[in-house]
Amino acid sequence: MNKSIKKSPSILFVIMGCLYLPFIESWFGETLWGLNWKSPMFMHQVSDQLRVVKVIMVILAILLIIIKREKIRATISNKVRRNVFTISGYILAVVQLPFLLLGVMYEGVSSLDLNYLHKEKTFNERTIYVNTINSGAVGKSYHYFYLKCQLPLNRYELKQIKKVGWMREYSFEMKDNDLIITDKSKNGVSQNFNVTNFSCNA
Repeated sequence: MNKSIKKSPSILFVIMGCLYLPFIESWFGETLWGLNWKSPMFMHQVSDQLRVVKVIMVILAILLIIIKREKIRATISNKVRRNVFTISGYILAVVQLPFLLLGVMYEGVSSLDLNYLHKEKTFNERTIYVNTINSGAVGKSYHYFYLKCQLPLNRYELKQIKKVGWMREYSFEMKDNDLIITDKSKNGVSQNFNVTNFSCNA
């Protein structure tokens, strides 16, 4: 056992958990490490709530480092290691907090309709899901069409079919093995995509 560590109180694990769990989850890129449970819209809502929880966790870690510094000092007697623990904690908090707060603020002021961002229809046991990525003024927006496949434990998998340019109003349907996308804002102009090669069994 390392002699510089007198004991391992829960406070150290709480601080590390509050800092590293949000960081690792955010670094992975997908909500809860790609859990994909129930539906993409549900996971979008979970992501919004999770972002608030991560902000609270990081702030709690900072407060614990400040308030419990004597307990940390009593636990990690080696000054160098104690400084590494404290400074790395501050750095990890400073790296995460601005991005998390920006995400919370963006979701708070955004007027985007989840029913527009996430559309889902089932045609003869084949479920088509559409995710609209709205980049706003910073870039182009697109609609991503997927085949949604059901997995065990109410999970799902998405297989991308096609990326289509943004449409203000649109509809989509399946006829045999053709996905027909109609742009209602452009006099009903339609695009057809054959999805014969897309299967949940593949």
